Amino acid sequence: MAVLATRPLVQHIKPVAPEHLLGDKIQAGHPLFGLIWINPDRVSGAPCFYGTRVPIKNLFDSLAAGESLEDFLDGFEGVTREQALAVLELAGKNFLDDLKQC
Repeated sequence: MAVLATRPLVQHIKPVAPEHLLGDKIQAGHPLFGLIWINPDRVSGAPCFYGTRVPIKNLFDSLAAGESLEDFLDGFEGVTREQALAVLELAGKNFLDDLKQC
């Protein structure tokens, strides 16, 4: 994952119960931890915003449909502005292609 920094991409990580991290491909210490999580048993393995069942793809679909970031955040409870902005920043760095390797 050459596009990822070594520092965490989000500063405010919502705590989740440890059992929700079982089987997750993004664990504590990974630069994406707190931003996304990927688990084959959650939403068919789609990369989702950490702490939610909201696929990352929903953000791009909403923006492509002409919705604002505010509309997206209002419609998908649990996704933070910090998470959405970090995903958008990484998207410009081929972030989604790198996720396929997780």
